[in-house]
Amino acid sequence: MLFSLERALPALAFTLLLPALSQAETISPAPGPTQTAAQTATAAATIDEDDEFGPDWPLGPGREDTGYLCGACHSLAIVKQQGLTRGDWDELIDWMVEEQGMAELETSERDLILDYLAEHFNVDRVLK
Repeated sequence: MLFSLERALPALAFTLLLPALSQAETISPAPGPTQTAAQTATAAATIDEDDEFGPDWPLGPGREDTGYLCGACHSLAIVKQQGLTRGDWDELIDWMVEEQGMAELETSERDLILDYLAEHFNVDRVLK
């Protein structure tokens, strides 16, 4: 079989783009006004390399619940880029339940997740 550029081009493009795509998940946002660069570095240093949420997900109450809930349907990167108020996160959860078939959350779990999202992925933490 002869070499065919048409057949090789998609594989070549995928091979060249794959490293860039995998790095996109690991780029950390600039620290928001409530978190200094030193605090971000310290938090990242205390998170295990094998942590499934990665260093961009700050440690704190609700981290695992939020990560598992959001990660069940989509990339965690989409959560990091939202930058919403607590009220907007609350409305978004309502929309996901009503329109996307997400299961209703118990009040205590919902409050824990909303508190985590509002503290760590609010309007001051939007990725550029």
